[in-house]
Amino acid sequence: MRIIDAHAHLIAEPGYVEGLLRTLDACGIEQCCVSGLGRLFGFADDAAVRSAFGGHPDRLIGAVFVRPGVDSAEKIDQAHADGFRMVKVSLPRGPYDAPAYHPLWAMAAERGMPVLFHTGVVTLPGEAPDEGISSWNMHPMRLEPIARAFPGLGIIAAHLGIHWNEDAAELARMRPNVYVDLTGEPGGWRSRADAVGMAKWLWWPDAFSKVVFGTDVHYSKIAGNLREDTIRFERLGLTAATREKIFSGNILKLLGGKV
Repeated sequence: MRIIDAHAHLIAEPGYVEGLLRTLDACGIEQCCVSGLGRLFGFADDAAVRSAFGGHPDRLIGAVFVRPGVDSAEKIDQAHADGFRMVKVSLPRGPYDAPAYHPLWAMAAERGMPVLFHTGVVTLPGEAPDEGISSWNMHPMRLEPIARAFPGLGIIAAHLGIHWNEDAAELARMRPNVYVDLTGEPGGWRSRADAVGMAKWLWWPDAFSKVVFGTDVHYSKIAGNLREDTIRFERLGLTAATREKIFSGNILKLLGGKV
């Protein structure tokens, strides 16, 4: 079964790309969608991401980082020209569904670039009181107007909303162009969700076919997250066809069937 990690980052750490590639090899992960979130997260920037996927086009897929209220639609257009295939969005200055941000989503849709939205409470290495950061602006239901206005835009609500799990899941159930991922740190929201029962939120028949596999952790933790997900899906009795969609089929579809 093909495995593609649809949610990973480049951290500003010496040798990170090489460590990531070694981990992908060890885990049997064929490709990885990577973004850099810049200085506020202590991650690499878009230039470093471009260099990474440019040097390893068969393994890494670039996702350009866009901050609504800071970045323009032209950044997405240029990123597409530079070979980026996805858009990663977080830390908006206002709510995701603000009309002022519609040109961003219109450009992503026009360029065929799926958008991975952070949803839920956001955690930064340090406080940034002047940056206007509010997790409320990243509530998963902020994506509903976007999904309606741009039905051809592939949308991934990261982390199943973290603590707004029910909202994220129901949005994925109701909107055909909305998917979710189950990414997160070991011991974080995933542990709580498993204790409660992940199927509590993803409750409808074939619900897990709207899930996209990703990790969103340091490369040293990727193997653990992959193992957790594999065990989780086996415990839930997911069919081989559903697991194929999760591990590669859905992200391939969102990327237009090409990697």
